[in-house]
Amino acid sequence: MRIGILLPSIFTSKRYGEGRIFAPGDLAIKLADGLVSRGHEVKLYTSKDVVTKAQVIPGNSNYTDSDLKYFLFRYRDTLEQKYSIAEITKRDFEYDLTLKAYQDATKGELDIIHSYHDFGAHYFNELTGFPTVYTIHDPMPQTKDTIEYQRYLRFAHHNYISISFSQRKNIIPMNFVATIYHGVSLTDYEFSGKSGEYLTYFGRILADKGVDIAIAAAKQAKIPFVLATSNIRANRSGAYYDEKIAPQIDEKMVRTVGFLTGKAKSDYIKRAIALVFPLKWEEPFGMILIEAMACGVPVIAYNRGSVPEIVRDGVTGFIIEADETDKSYKTNKSNWLIKKTGAEGLVEAIGRIGEIDRDACRKHVEENFTVEKMTSSYEAVYQQIIQKVVAL
Repeated sequence: MRIGILLPSIFTSKRYGEGRIFAPGDLAIKLADGLVSRGHEVKLYTSKDVVTKAQVIPGNSNYTDSDLKYFLFRYRDTLEQKYSIAEITKRDFEYDLTLKAYQDATKGELDIIHSYHDFGAHYFNELTGFPTVYTIHDPMPQTKDTIEYQRYLRFAHHNYISISFSQRKNIIPMNFVATIYHGVSLTDYEFSGKSGEYLTYFGRILADKGVDIAIAAAKQAKIPFVLATSNIRANRSGAYYDEKIAPQIDEKMVRTVGFLTGKAKSDYIKRAIALVFPLKWEEPFGMILIEAMACGVPVIAYNRGSVPEIVRDGVTGFIIEADETDKSYKTNKSNWLIKKTGAEGLVEAIGRIGEIDRDACRKHVEENFTVEKMTSSYEAVYQQIIQKVVAL
């Protein structure tokens, strides 16, 4: 197949992406590489800085390499004070690349377009009718008074791939053609069967991730807690970090190790006792769950979003119900092994983490969450959509 993958994010450039946690970008590149290895002709529409086996169709580098500003615009000063250059120019960068993809499609150079991280493709798709499939990475709108609701309502008939079944819960009848879980390259995550030295969380430090709750549980259990993240604004909420996290970092019981990639990240993860993930929102898919388990590290997480689809309670970790006093949580009680809720449940899970077989964690990822399995699933969907169009 001749496949065009749209990854038109300005944050794939070195200038704006270095040190930034951007899972959709990493996944799209892994997918492109996997498809090329299977003999497909793949064009990846993205920044010129992306390294991949696929053919890179680069965006306009003026948007990534230059300090552009508005020439004549009545709200220019207000916009430039409130937003970064990247936030101002990213839409132009996206539309330029999306246009290139559909130009190639109309010239007969592609069989299908996979829009992996942009919304502009919907308009070109509607105009051209070219076979296109969309992977959604964010939760679906739950109320009608949102911009997202209007967007998805307009294009509900397009071909969507959800990244978990929990993500499909929404008030719009969408045309979901498949659910495909994310995957990791197992060679990137070294397994350790030995119980670790600390509890951990790695990723963006945002209030929705419940990092403050995780730290409190670790302190109550009297076990060191280590954070891995970068200090750029995109990876942490300023007020939340300054008020809830920073005061607890004493470099003894709670410490940070900065932004890690590659082998350093794997070495850090595999030395953990467990990943503690008390989510405060309905996250569609948490990559850190499968990254931890790939290293043999059990997961302790609240029952939110896709957690019950990814973590096997009592086998690869423990699932805990959030505290019922948390008004943001719509309780969905299930028959979990640990009956205590909220912080008390987390502490009990930490005390029982020795019951979890680290080999089972790794095996669970090997069987369900690999790049190879993810690539095969996307390959099948592409063929399905192309055949459907041909049949018409």
